[in-house]
Amino acid sequence: MIKGIKYHFSVAVYYIKLSVLKQLEYSLGILGTIIMIPLIYATGILLLYFMVENYQALGGWTFPQLAFLYGLGYLSHGFMMVFSVQNWWIGSYVIRGEFDRMILRPISVFFQFSVRYFNIIGLMDVVVGITIFLYACRLVEFQWTLINIMNISLIICGATLIRSATFTIFCSSAFWTKRNESIVNLLNDFMERTTLYPISIYPNFIQVILTFIIPIAFISFYPSSYLLDKNVGLQIPINMALWVLMMGLGMFFLSKAVFNLGLKKYESAGS
Repeated sequence: MIKGIKYHFSVAVYYIKLSVLKQLEYSLGILGTIIMIPLIYATGILLLYFMVENYQALGGWTFPQLAFLYGLGYLSHGFMMVFSVQNWWIGSYVIRGEFDRMILRPISVFFQFSVRYFNIIGLMDVVVGITIFLYACRLVEFQWTLINIMNISLIICGATLIRSATFTIFCSSAFWTKRNESIVNLLNDFMERTTLYPISIYPNFIQVILTFIIPIAFISFYPSSYLLDKNVGLQIPINMALWVLMMGLGMFFLSKAVFNLGLKKYESAGS
């Protein structure tokens, strides 16, 4: 077992090195994108500030609380962008026949696909998320106790898995349809509106869907409510951080099953 773990780890490291070297060939493009990312999300947080300060609290959430939710949600987005943005491109992989070589190798195709790309640009998303979150923690006077640090770490891990798995599940439709660009655009828009804002602003049936069917509410809304001690009417039998991690792992294994099911329909469409 230990030998197998070491082997898989060495393969992952090799893929990451290759991925980083390829991206560094286009350093100016990376630099331009890195400059744009903070500007885009600084605009988002400023919009929240002016909207709440000039009108009223959004769904009962003040600006400091919204900034906390925004930062926590964006952190998991950043880590997903670093480690699993390739989920967006399953359609392109199918069209170009990229899975052909992976299938021929004596190692899990799902594992190869999961570790084949390390997104350097995504590191800036992580930096932006950390900056916003730390700023929000200061606004809400968050207590950095050992328990809270452990809770946040588990929440970020679980939330990242939920995000990544959601994209994998829906984008795996490309094995059947050969296209997933519209799904990627829809999911990106959907994620932004349901993880960076409180879901309490939506109708009850939408809240039920985001809680029990597609558990996106556990990426930032419920964890933020738990950490800020806001009562949202949801009772969890165990610690919220552990629950988010468990849901993340459950979603991960579900996404793996859907991916492998789709792989059986793969027709080597490339040339």
